[in-house]
Amino acid sequence: MSKAAARDENKEDREQSRTITILHTNDIHGHLESWRGWDGELTGKTVGGLDRLSARIREARASTPPNSVLLLDAGDTIGDTMIAVETEGRAVIETMNTIGYDAMVVGNHEPDFTAEKLRARIAEARFPVLAANITHRPNGRLFTRPYIIRDVSGMRVGILGLAYPNTPLTSARKNVENLRFGEAVATAREYVPRLRREGAEIVIALTHLGLGADKQLAEKVDGIDVIVGGHSHNRTKEPLQFRQTLIVQAGAHGSDLGRLDLTIADGRIVSHRRTLIPITDEKPDRDIAEVIARQHAPYEQKMTTPIGRAATLIARAQTIAGQEPEKRDAESPADDLFADAIRETTHSEVAFLPGLGYGVALQPGKIPAAQLRNLIPHDSTVWTMRLTGAQIRQVLEQAIENFTTTDVTRKVGGMIQVSGLHFSYNPEARRNRRVQEVTVGGQALEPRRRYTVAVNSLLAEGGHNYRWFERGIDRREAGKQYEMVKSWIERRGEVSAPPTDRITKVSNK
Repeated sequence: MSKAAARDENKEDREQSRTITILHTNDIHGHLESWRGWDGELTGKTVGGLDRLSARIREARASTPPNSVLLLDAGDTIGDTMIAVETEGRAVIETMNTIGYDAMVVGNHEPDFTAEKLRARIAEARFPVLAANITHRPNGRLFTRPYIIRDVSGMRVGILGLAYPNTPLTSARKNVENLRFGEAVATAREYVPRLRREGAEIVIALTHLGLGADKQLAEKVDGIDVIVGGHSHNRTKEPLQFRQTLIVQAGAHGSDLGRLDLTIADGRIVSHRRTLIPITDEKPDRDIAEVIARQHAPYEQKMTTPIGRAATLIARAQTIAGQEPEKRDAESPADDLFADAIRETTHSEVAFLPGLGYGVALQPGKIPAAQLRNLIPHDSTVWTMRLTGAQIRQVLEQAIENFTTTDVTRKVGGMIQVSGLHFSYNPEARRNRRVQEVTVGGQALEPRRRYTVAVNSLLAEGGHNYRWFERGIDRREAGKQYEMVKSWIERRGEVSAPPTDRITKVSNK
């Protein structure tokens, strides 16, 4: 064949349209088994379960041409349930290996068993676990692979992993010591051109940044075709599009399987079709069901032991979001209850807990140990200390700043949760003037008085930017958070969701 004929044939091959199907999950948070929906269109339905998720994956693979599917996970996957804690994430990795994932990115909760344990889980995974922006201090060596390039439907597809830059503010210091988490935009600007130079025709950013930060990434970095994201738990029924980039997420806790079908010609996406598949069908993948049952067997008695009863639904606020980014400003019934348990057990005047976004609701009826542990998975220690009223007010101001800031790189956590304290705030006011009235035990907060305060170890270390807790005096360890809450419920026998009346939002209008 002449060189001219070869060039013509190659050009024709490039211009021929091809299809890629991206299947994706995110923020599974260790939920191998299904759970009962309590909010929105999932209310009352049996949701999730990796055996049922796998059945939908098999169906999708069977309906597409060979070598045309990528199965990706966008992080916060291997921890945050009792079975995950008991196996240090192995149960989830083994299940994902059997399902046949192609890649995942490191989420901010992946290091919660320590970086060394995460490194062991990465070695056990039969798929690459990516993060281009995690390096070791001080030598700058990468913690794990930054990207891969795969041949899919006869095309070279680059997959770049971007972890959550604020991970050190969301995990115990010991878990991430000597690791540096770089800024996402700068990292992508370095690696996307490298992927293109190495022959990637399509570039996918597999991120654990949150939808707001994904939008910023799409706006500021050229050359990203698709962002498969996580962290903010959005159920995107349609992809968000910014410039040339499509952005998708798929809920949380295995609620959905995301599917994005791409038609590509001459190295660009010419059409796409989005499907968000709720995992509410009863049909499981029996092979995966057997894997999960085998993982559970050694811990079954411990996990199913009842610790009390719930008289009402007890839910954590804002665990699954909708199509668009949202402020995480809600008071959480579950965390109000846990804060009450901590305050009463430690005989403190005030208790604070961080605003979290993972974990499924406790349903009315018997509370098995595993269901409570799934809402308090980390081995957090409760600390007591004394803070002045002025310092407590600064803590509350930081809480409002954490979710109102327009700088997506500074957003971290949600509304702080409280017991023994009521406050109102105006998000439209100037910074450090947003908190309005504050009362402790029904009395106005006194700036110079010192109050006894209980917090978990994440806050005690200054997590979620709460540096004022590090300045508390008379700091003492008081016990493990999970055991403290568990014992408190056992003593009562039955608990209910408290009324969410401790935090009041006011307006200038």
